[in-house]
Amino acid sequence: MRKYILYLFGINLLFILLLVWMGFERSRDFKSYHLAIAKESTASAAHSIESFITEKKRLVALFADENRELIHTHALNSSNEIILQQLNHRIAKHFPDYFTFAVADERGEPLVTDFEGYVGDLCKQDLKSFVKEGIQAPRIHPNNTAYHFDIIAPLVYSNSKLILFISFHADVLGQVLKSAQTPGHQLMLIDHEASHLIEVTSDGARINWQRDDYRMSDDEKDRILFTKDVNGTVWKAIDLSVPELFETFYFSLLWPSLLQLALIIILSVAMLLFVRREERLRLIAEANKENFLAVISHDLRTPITAINGSLDLIRNGHTGEISDTTKEYVEIAINNSHRLINLINDLLDLQKFESGHMTYEIKNELLTPLVENSIKANQSYLEMFTTRCRLQVGDDNLWVHVDDSRFDQAFSNLLSNAIKYGAKDDEIIISIDRVNKYARVSITDHGEGIPESRHEQVFQRYAQFGDAKSKHVSSTGLGLSIVKNIIEQQGGKVGFKSEEGKGSTFYIDLPVIKI
Repeated sequence: MRKYILYLFGINLLFILLLVWMGFERSRDFKSYHLAIAKESTASAAHSIESFITEKKRLVALFADENRELIHTHALNSSNEIILQQLNHRIAKHFPDYFTFAVADERGEPLVTDFEGYVGDLCKQDLKSFVKEGIQAPRIHPNNTAYHFDIIAPLVYSNSKLILFISFHADVLGQVLKSAQTPGHQLMLIDHEASHLIEVTSDGARINWQRDDYRMSDDEKDRILFTKDVNGTVWKAIDLSVPELFETFYFSLLWPSLLQLALIIILSVAMLLFVRREERLRLIAEANKENFLAVISHDLRTPITAINGSLDLIRNGHTGEISDTTKEYVEIAINNSHRLINLINDLLDLQKFESGHMTYEIKNELLTPLVENSIKANQSYLEMFTTRCRLQVGDDNLWVHVDDSRFDQAFSNLLSNAIKYGAKDDEIIISIDRVNKYARVSITDHGEGIPESRHEQVFQRYAQFGDAKSKHVSSTGLGLSIVKNIIEQQGGKVGFKSEEGKGSTFYIDLPVIKI
């Protein structure tokens, strides 16, 4: 029972390992797939925003160049509301999505005071940086009215150096991100140098995303799948998974796996209960068989032996003269008692083989004398069937390690089969030869042989082939199975060759030893 438990445990363990491996592979494929998506969408978003900013810079610079006279006039008359409105009207016509604008001098100081507060401190800082470094890197400027970003364009008119900057709503960048974003992912623009400050999401400027702190949390940083710089800005485009993306996938993997595992455990328990039941029935059957064999051994063999002895006395005239008819019936009774004794002995031998209790007295024996003694012991049986026996010795100095009594039992079984199933008045050929490292004893008859279709069944229990020459002689079908067990348990082999209608050759191979 223990080996079945270990077997089922091993199956369950292998199944669990298989589920884990399959889950790992599917998880790896799932993550690789989404990493590829993140890489593609981030690159697409970064490129689109970079192109968008570049185009805005080009258009603002072109507008500044085309309207430099008006801008210069405004610079000279910064308090003139009419000129200011004309400039505002032209900007609105070219840039419908703009938020505000301003004109600054060559030092970066706005020419008109912004009383509404549209031009904040960050705008002024960017102007100063542009004047100083000549580089503009747009970033999001928070404002009570609208979060925006600035595009700056320098211009020169009548030896005057001026700066035009136009602010645009940051939400337009959110539209770009939204078009590149895929389900299960979040695209953002962040200012990496400002402690991962979130600038824009697919919802627009960060102000549209209600939260207390707009710097990325540790959890969000852990969920980043890919990052791409947006050239010409302070931004990095990042793609991070939504919180439930991988958790949902792992959960979808876990439940089916648990259900499969539960099913295999249920089947294993059911199988274990079934095996336990069958094992219990087997033990009961074994006990019944042991009891049956004990009855055969002690309660049947002894009286049958006594009956056989009594019948033998009657046949030999020790109880007085008997008629020929009575003698014939006594012979039949004696033959059948012998048959019963042989059957009992065969059954007991098989039980010993199965239980491993068959004992052997192994000795070094010269093979030829063993065979000659067995032939002499079966001489009366040969005469009963008017059968002759011829021994051919190819090598008479073959020593084997064998139990002589068990060898005699095996050899006699093969010889008796050859006698019973050989041809009428047959001459059985017994040969002793060396075949490689084995000493081979072959017994050849010239009977009807064994059909090829039944060769695989020859050494099975209760297998019988052909008809014996005498109807008074029958077989239990256990002899060849016993022969096989006896010889193989002494390190040898048993085999045969048979052709239907031409007879059979059975042989015993035993390892040759050097003396």
